[in-house]
Amino acid sequence: MPSTTVHVTAADLRLTGSYEPTGDVLYLSAPGDDKAGPAQETPEGHAVRLGADGQITHLTAINAKWLLDRDGVLTATLRDGRQLQLGRDDLRDLIA
Repeated sequence: MPSTTVHVTAADLRLTGSYEPTGDVLYLSAPGDDKAGPAQETPEGHAVRLGADGQITHLTAINAKWLLDRDGVLTATLRDGRQLQLGRDDLRDLIA
């Protein structure tokens, strides 16, 4: 069966959050995020929570600034193959 990767960008989502520079951890959540819902770990080591419709409602990104500095993009790959990609411009208000 053929497969494809669908890239989800910050422009596709409405996520707000905060950045913890000491641990280099980025927290992003959508307004309807169910904080008690289960999260999935991505191969990159981040945690992503999905809503009932499969929309990304939360991202906890580990080593966020380090990854942005190294790769120029922060990527979180979901179990279904979708990738959330956030660039420095997407996160400029949170990560200096």
